[in-house]
Amino acid sequence: MKAEAGWGRLSKVLRRRALCLGLVKELTLRQGTFTIQDVVNETGLPRTTVQDWIHRLVDEGFIRIIEESVGRKPARYAYVRDEAFPYLACKRIFTAVDLDAGIAEIYHECSSEGAVIFCAFEHFKAKGAIIEARYEGKFLRELTILGREREVASGASMAVERVDVVGDKVIQKIRAVGGPAHSLTETMRFARGLRELKVKPMQGYVEGIVVTDMLEHVTIGVDDTDSPDSGATWALTLALLNSLKGLVEEISHKVVHLNPNVKYKTVGNAASFIEVAVAPNKLNALISHSVNFLEKETYSDNTAVAFLKGLTIPDPLKSFANRARRMEVTVSEAERVAKKAGVSVYEVTGRRGMIGAVASLAFFRAPPEVLVNSEALLA
Repeated sequence: MKAEAGWGRLSKVLRRRALCLGLVKELTLRQGTFTIQDVVNETGLPRTTVQDWIHRLVDEGFIRIIEESVGRKPARYAYVRDEAFPYLACKRIFTAVDLDAGIAEIYHECSSEGAVIFCAFEHFKAKGAIIEARYEGKFLRELTILGREREVASGASMAVERVDVVGDKVIQKIRAVGGPAHSLTETMRFARGLRELKVKPMQGYVEGIVVTDMLEHVTIGVDDTDSPDSGATWALTLALLNSLKGLVEEISHKVVHLNPNVKYKTVGNAASFIEVAVAPNKLNALISHSVNFLEKETYSDNTAVAFLKGLTIPDPLKSFANRARRMEVTVSEAERVAKKAGVSVYEVTGRRGMIGAVASLAFFRAPPEVLVNSEALLA
């Protein structure tokens, strides 16, 4: 009798495990990721019971943590099938919006550079909402128009047809066939940053609705953080980017060469900048953290930092950046241009760094050959 009772308890445990496993598969297919509360809502089980099962399935490799818990924001999970296809190929998807300019930029971080190159080529060839597609290693950036559906090129295997902002969410309408349709139906739903994915088979293609949070693009320029004996501006700017994890989505870290013949420089007169995407209600926290971090870590008495919000580069900023490559410019000129271009500039430990910090912002769309060539000018 004891053996039968023990088997009964074990069978109950196995049934609960099967129930939980089946449910997390369904939730992942339906909405891409899920939280513990989603499972509680679906089953009516106590939260502690659900937590226990989710943690067991994570340990067993059936579930992957897609986003760690941050503050009151719950952790998000996804069911991961043990199959040959790379279901985790798509690592991150997020979107920055510039409402004033009527454009958005979609970002995809992938585990395959080949997939990124393919998507950049096919999306741009298909036209639709895409007006620019470029890639940096395994990172894809696609500039799109907002709120208009444009014609897709005939024979396109994949296309972003339309991008809209609804409340605090960005909604992409995508169509795909063949291999790209597999990406839409099987790999994108595991990406961090995805809020919802709806897939609908159509006549001859698959339609997808991709939902992400509405974020804002911010470029942060930094200069004059080193001394002749210690530090490097590029390294401290990269450290700043790393320190922002959890507050922003990281986009890039770049180094830009300015006029190598100026009097005040340590070696070659290079400034540095980073790009991030941030929720609008976290912009002030981003600025405060950046200024405090640089003040604490800099080796210079002339460190400054500048912030440019948006996806376009104002003409006065481009002109100033070009002058900063051709001649010596003044701090007062940097301050005037910053005010005219809508750039927020902060004296961290001194004013001289304002020149490079402001000038560097104009290069966030520049290719590598322009970044490193101090004789190249922005168009």
